Amino acid sequence: MASREEREGTGILVIVEADGQKAALSVDDLLGQHQVVIKSLESNYRKVAGISGATIMGDGRVAMILDIIALVRLGQPKGHANNLLHGVDTE
Repeated sequence: MASREEREGTGILVIVEADGQKAALSVDDLLGQHQVVIKSLESNYRKVAGISGATIMGDGRVAMILDIIALVRLGQPKGHANNLLHGVDTE
């Protein structure tokens, strides 16, 4: 596995938008685009912060479906995320 220094600058930023707010997610690789049926984790397992569900890919692997709004909230300082997602700039 590569060290953090070796990985610096080699990631990909994916810009996402949810609820009118944009955020960047750092990912290692883009594998493609798929149409999937999303299954709720909450009804089959439990609620997981930042994950809205899961799907079974064509090859049998399970893929998690990200909850972008929840991830943006988790990534913001406490109190700031709620204002950010509702269009209130606290700075």
